[in-house]
Amino acid sequence: MGETVGWVSAVISLSAFTLNSMGFISGQSVAYLVMNIIACFLMMLYALSKKAHASWVLNSIFMGVAVIALIKSFLT
Repeated sequence: MGETVGWVSAVISLSAFTLNSMGFISGQSVAYLVMNIIACFLMMLYALSKKAHASWVLNSIFMGVAVIALIKSFLT
């Protein structure tokens, strides 16, 4: 299960990056932010399972930024 979570996270993150880089979605779009939140959460689970502390801390910060941006997008 652990490896699957890591790979799913990587695919979601790469998909969000690719869609944004190719101009299909905006970096402020709900789709992009939700994809990043999901990918970061899954990567946090994977990193915790591997005891990779730096990785789960970094991904928790990334996820926090994406959550704040998502909330901000609904308030404006």
